[in-house]
Amino acid sequence: MNNIIIIGTQPPCPRCKLLTTVVAGKVKEYHLDAKVNHLSYNDTEAIEIARNFGLEPGTAKEVAQMANQQLNQEKLNEIIQNTSLSKNTEFKDINDCNWSMELDEYLKPYQQMACELGILMTPVLIINGKLKHNGSIPKLAQIEEWLLELKN
Repeated sequence: MNNIIIIGTQPPCPRCKLLTTVVAGKVKEYHLDAKVNHLSYNDTEAIEIARNFGLEPGTAKEVAQMANQQLNQEKLNEIIQNTSLSKNTEFKDINDCNWSMELDEYLKPYQQMACELGILMTPVLIINGKLKHNGSIPKLAQIEEWLLELKN
């Protein structure tokens, strides 16, 4: 059985929820023999996984704190609550969590800082022990490619 782990926040933020929804849906659609597990970034197992990659798990907020920056929570909430932003994306048919490209774009500087600071930033996608992506939502085609590799 294939093991897919998504490390995110609990309760899931829009990005973590969307990644979990997409991956679980594609696993079902492709009839993959795979278990999808969503872990909170501060769970013992998630911490251990991150450390195996030489990193510490964290969120954009924690990356900002480590970089002595202030994440504008008001702006972040404004982006999340603006449901009109989420309509025209490749995820439009399954996006019930207010994720938007604008959200990923707003958090992109923190994703880049996370690498420099040794943070495995949420959301994180690990397939069979291999880190596939972290810090944003990968393109749908990329997720599908990674999952279809499990059929072989």
